[in-house]
Order: sequence, then structure tokens, then C-alpha cells
Amino acid sequence: MIALTAMLLATLQTATFTPSEAEIANPERGFYRAGERDLAALDQASLARVYAGGERLVYARIDLSKYRNGPIAARDLDRLVRGFAAARAAGIKLIVRAVYNYPRGETDYHQAQDAPLPVVRAHLAQLKPAFAANADVIAFVQAGFIGAWGEWHSSSNDLTSAPNRRAVRDALLAAVPETRSIQFRYPPDLIAWGPLPRVGFHNDCFMASQTDVGTFSENAGQRTREQAAMARLTAEAPFGGETCNPADDPGAIPRTGCAAILDEGARYHLSYLNADYYRRLFHDRWTAGGCMAEVRRRLGYRFALVSASIVTRGRPGGDWHGTVTIRNEGWARLSNARTLEIVLIDSVNGTLRRIPVRSVDPREWLPGTATKVAFATRLPPDLAGGRYAVALALPDEASTLHDDPRFAIRFANHDLAEIGQRWEQRTGVFRVGLDLSIEP
Repeated sequence: MIALTAMLLATLQTATFTPSEAEIANPERGFYRAGERDLAALDQASLARVYAGGERLVYARIDLSKYRNGPIAARDLDRLVRGFAAARAAGIKLIVRAVYNYPRGETDYHQAQDAPLPVVRAHLAQLKPAFAANADVIAFVQAGFIGAWGEWHSSSNDLTSAPNRRAVRDALLAAVPETRSIQFRYPPDLIAWGPLPRVGFHNDCFMASQTDVGTFSENAGQRTREQAAMARLTAEAPFGGETCNPADDPGAIPRTGCAAILDEGARYHLSYLNADYYRRLFHDRWTAGGCMAEVRRRLGYRFALVSASIVTRGRPGGDWHGTVTIRNEGWARLSNARTLEIVLIDSVNGTLRRIPVRSVDPREWLPGTATKVAFATRLPPDLAGGRYAVALALPDEASTLHDDPRFAIRFANHDLAEIGQRWEQRTGVFRVGLDLSIEP
């Protein structure tokens, strides 16, 4: 036993990796596209164009404007399921929000109509099966339902009262699968409720005025406290949204420059942002200021391999161990669960054997830090003798998407073919340039 241990220690080898500054499209993060139609009308062809353009998120509203006074028709529930299927087929994940209205401009929303609380509860009960069956392609759920655009203001049915807000919150938490977070619009609600599992924040006028057009308090002292609370919340829970045209705030002083987005993106752990709105005031200025490439890189998580060390000899069914160091260069945590996998690729036939590392949670890889992951596992007892290339993978957790490389996370590292390090698009794994020899 001592001799075997010494032999294994003697064969420990290490690889180091070169980080990439390239923009890398990855699931559940980055700039998103707003669907031109509601979720029920999404089609695979238009979503495939989004994917080809480098985005992996689409905002999809559930249009309930026909159903303010009654149940959702079965045909429209079926159409929602087809919309989810189109996203799955296109390699896209969705930011979902149910709404009873969608005003065209920033100043014509005051007469927008929503639904009474019993109708909202009934609709969420109807939507629950669709959410459960399609959680794999839901990245985030925005609270919706209340008021103009589902943004929790200007309710025609008093849904903005504190008791009704809590009632809608609880109905959402009951309807949305426990694997997914729900993002709410206003900091005072989130502060009043205290920390809750699965509860995050979305800001649909990010940086557009001193108060983000009513997102934060008009009182400077209270605003500072609310902003600090949201910075703390978003260190743990997902945050995203969009900038906006502050037309409804005549005294607005938007924070449009590169310094602002680089500071506030990091402070609030920004995971996603609308790619199109409000481009003239924000995105175009980030491009002109020279920081757009960095914004694209930093949105959400960005995992870069630093080093890997493995024992390079083993036996079928034998113990095997190693370490991997991974740095999160993004602004945010990973929001939804994934499992790191060590992948063994047969040098003869290319067959993949995946070994999950369940002792670590990639959601704990914090922005701006490097995490050393140690794994100790038992090799498959039926592993044939021979040589195996070692790779790393972060596939989707859902069984429906696990083997689809479009939903795998790509590490932010250069391919170095001369030492065997490269991303395999076909399989969604990154070869680390080390081999494992299995004795028959």
C-alpha cells in the first residue's frame, strides 16, 4: 500500500492555463435580447439568430392582457409550452415575466390595467405546471403581474399595497420551481421582507437618474441605505435588468460613462442587461469610451482555469485525486446550480466518461477570487486500460440539457494546441493537456 501511494504521488502532474480576454458567450449571463413577441409566439428560427449573434438570453414576457378577469385558455398554455420548446431547440435560456399590459412609452403607462389578486393567484396556479416542466430553459423569473409592465407600480387593483405585494410574492414562490430565483423590482420591498431564499433584484432603469427613475428613494440618506442593501443582496442573489430613457424624470442626471458602469456593474454584481435599451444614452457611450468589451466580459460569471494537478496513473475502480484552481473574473456568482465534471476521453475511440465532483458548488466561486477545488474519487470499475485525455466540464444541471454543449459553460482560456489545451465545441469540455494512464 505504501509503495502504491508513493508511485501515485510520484506521477502527480500540473498544467497551467492562459486566460483569454475574448468575449465568450455563456448561458444565463451577458447582454440579452428582448423578444419581439411574447413567450407564446417565440419561434426557433428567430431565437437561433439570437444565438448566432452571440447572445444566450432572451427576455420573454407572458402576455395575460386577454385574461384580466378570468382563467388562461388551455390553447394559450399550450402555446407557452411550445415557446419554451423553441428556446430549448435554439440553445437559448429565458428571462420570464408575466404581464397584464405593456405600454409603448415611458410616459403613457398611468392608465395601464392589471388584474385583481384572486385572478393573479389563479393564473400562477395555472402557470405552475409549465414553469416546472420547462425550468431547464428558464434562467430567471421576474416578478411581474403588478402594474404597468409588471414592474410593481401603477396598479389598477391596489396590488401595490404591502399585504398584496406579499401575497403575490408568496404565490410566485409557490409557483416557480425551487431551482429558480424570482427577481423583484423595488428595494423597499426587499428590505422589508428581509433575506429570503430565491429572491433577487431587477432594475429596469439602471443608472438612468439619481434614483434610477424611482427605483431608489428621493431622500438621499435613505437612497444610500437602499443602494447598500441591494449591493449586499446581489452578492448572494441574481441581479439584472436594463437601462432606460428617463423621460418621466425631468431632473434626471443619468450615469452614462464607462466609470459608472464599471463601478456599478461590480458593486451590484450585474449578471445580465438589455442589449438594446437604452442604447443611445448608455451602450453607445460605453462603446465610444472604450469599455464595452470589458462590460461584455464582466457581466455575470466568467470562469477561467488557473491550474490543474492530477495523478496521471490509475487502475479501474481505484482511487484517483487532483486539484483544479478556477478564478471567477466576472461581476457575479453563477446563479443556477451546476456540477463540475472531470471528463476522461478515450484516446482510441473518443468516448467520454464523466466523473461528477459533487463536493463543490460552482455557485460559491465568488467574483474576483480564485477557488482551489480538490477532488478525490474512485475511477469507474469498468474503465478499460489505455490512455485518457483529461478534460473539465460544467454542463447544464438539467437532464434534458446536460449533453447539449450549447448549454455548457465555456472556460475563459486560450486554446494552446501545442500542449493539448483546447475547448471542444462538439462536446462542451475543455481538454487540460494532461493524460491519465489506466493499467489493465
